[in-house]
Amino acid sequence: MLRNTHSNRFVSWGALVLVILVGNVAQATQRVVVHPYLVEVFTTTDLPVTGEADINRQPIYRESELHVYKLDGIQRIEAKLSKGLTADPEQAKRVALQRIQQLDASGRTQMQRTAMGLAKVVQYGVDRYPAIMFDGEVVIYGVTDIREALRLYQQWQEGGRR
Repeated sequence: MLRNTHSNRFVSWGALVLVILVGNVAQATQRVVVHPYLVEVFTTTDLPVTGEADINRQPIYRESELHVYKLDGIQRIEAKLSKGLTADPEQAKRVALQRIQQLDASGRTQMQRTAMGLAKVVQYGVDRYPAIMFDGEVVIYGVTDIREALRLYQQWQEGGRR
């Protein structure tokens, strides 16, 4: 009778360990979705970004930072500042400097963001746009829809795990 009790305990503990192991294996085979912490979009005004609001509303992306850099910002401000300048170089220089000094906070911020974006493009070695960079490591070219880029990024991540 004593042997039977030990045997029943062994079977009970063995069944418990088996249930735990099977549960862990099932969890391990579930799809793991990787979410980037930093998403940087490099584009221009004529290639608008979509999907930004959808991403911001999803709780799974709350820890992610999203930065959009419009690489043509400096050219647009330069065009605005040089509009209607005279042919006289000295007078044009004075007017341009005056316009730069009167640039509002929005214009200055736009120029700074564009300069930061251009610096990051060089740093990452991004050679064309539009481009969406994930965590400074993975770039997807030719896409301005952030949802689509995230789908491609996650697809790439899954392929790397196989």
